[in-house]
Amino acid sequence: MPRIFMSAGEPSGMNIAVALMRTLKDRMPDVEFVGLGGQAMVDEDMQQLWDPTETAAMWLWGNLKRIPAHRQALRDTIAEWERERPDLVITVDYQAFHLYLGSAARERGIPVLHCVSSQFWARRFWTLEPIRRAYDHVLCIHEFEKPYYDAAGIAATFIGHPLFERLPRRELDPERIERFRALPSPRIGLLPGSRLGEIRHNLPVMLDAARRLRDEPHLIVSCGRPGSEALIRELVAAQDVKAEVIPYSTGEILTACDAALITSGTASMEAVYYGCACVIMYRVDLINYYFAKPHIASMIGQPNLIAGKQVAPEFLMASRSGKRVGAALQGVLDDPAEQLEAFQRIRAHLLDGPTSSERAADVVEAMLSRARS
Repeated sequence: MPRIFMSAGEPSGMNIAVALMRTLKDRMPDVEFVGLGGQAMVDEDMQQLWDPTETAAMWLWGNLKRIPAHRQALRDTIAEWERERPDLVITVDYQAFHLYLGSAARERGIPVLHCVSSQFWARRFWTLEPIRRAYDHVLCIHEFEKPYYDAAGIAATFIGHPLFERLPRRELDPERIERFRALPSPRIGLLPGSRLGEIRHNLPVMLDAARRLRDEPHLIVSCGRPGSEALIRELVAAQDVKAEVIPYSTGEILTACDAALITSGTASMEAVYYGCACVIMYRVDLINYYFAKPHIASMIGQPNLIAGKQVAPEFLMASRSGKRVGAALQGVLDDPAEQLEAFQRIRAHLLDGPTSSERAADVVEAMLSRARS
């Protein structure tokens, strides 16, 4: 019976982990999962040691504040490995923690497979050495990442973007789409992110940017995480703007809206899939901005990274003003054709061939086979 230790630290990573777990269970009905993750992973029969959902963070200060929780999770994990050693450790995204978890596993001779490559290539100060120490094999969701690993002699496999496996199965509400489309243009979707910190930083700027459009927009704000709706409504009320707050309707919003403002992350790839022109932004506090900005060597938006050029305007910013973002959004509304054509090319490429979890499962089976031999 193969025993696999799974670890995913935030909702997007857990979605990837769940899809892989399901594929592995189809291929290996006797597989056993234990690890770190949320309820969705528990629902797939994982024995849960710790739920990292509330400690997921980005940027320097956010991760520094979570060091005590990460240390405890690492101690609990090592104790579990001493009780019963897994055949394989699979970590998903969440680099700030998984580099340490992976290194601890490899020090104990446990092979480690990491899914969702670190964006080390985007940071001037980054090296591949921490990745080399932590992981035996890396699964890349972007094709352009693999050559970096090949050149460094680190085993890597391109599996495709996991979102493009999940979205075709998502059932949208046609009545809600029809209602949104009946609203006057411009219809603007606001996707402020899933973490509460992201929402606090980004949504006020998005609201300010939308208010600067030439024609008064109808704003639809996506609430994609339990517990964030109250905060979103509070921020909307503070800006004194008219906006609908709609839980769990990202697909409907992106299908029906003329354009969207999106916090950089997975949601930008949803815009690609649903064909909604967008502006990508990420606002951070001044400390994080002045630490990170000089070291960013490339773009931050996933569609832009895949295309190799800026097909969607993007902003990494510390300013609270939406002036520049609003100007970019007006430009997208005036002429979305080039961006939408680029999105169509990306979508067609990523939907071609086996799913990402099938490709990942191939690697898992090969690593388990080597571990047993």
